[in-house]
Amino acid sequence: MQTPPTVDGAAPPEPHTPAVVPQRSTRRATARRASSRRATAREHKDDIDGRIIGYVKEHPQGTTGEMAKGLNADRDTIAAEVSNMVRSGELTKGPDPHTLSANE
Repeated sequence: MQTPPTVDGAAPPEPHTPAVVPQRSTRRATARRASSRRATAREHKDDIDGRIIGYVKEHPQGTTGEMAKGLNADRDTIAAEVSNMVRSGELTKGPDPHTLSANE
C-alpha cells in the first residue's frame, strides 16, 4: 500500500476513528452521584402537609390562593395537596365554601 503524497510537507489526514464510549463503571458512578443528589434534595424538601395543617388551624376559611400566599408556595401545589389530604382524611371540608378543618 502506498502512502498518499504530501503537499508542502503537511502530514496526511488520519483515518476516521469511531467515538469512544466511556467504560461502564464510569457511567454507573455518574448515575450513583446523581441518585444521591436527588435523595439529598428530597430530604431538604419541606413538610408541606404540616404547614397546610397549621395554616388551616389558624385560618379555617382561607382559600387555596390565600393559603399559598401565607405559606409562600405555589397555588397549584397547595390545591393538589389539599385535595390529596381531603381524600386521605387528614382534612375535612365544611358545609360553607372554603371551610376546612384539620382532623387529628
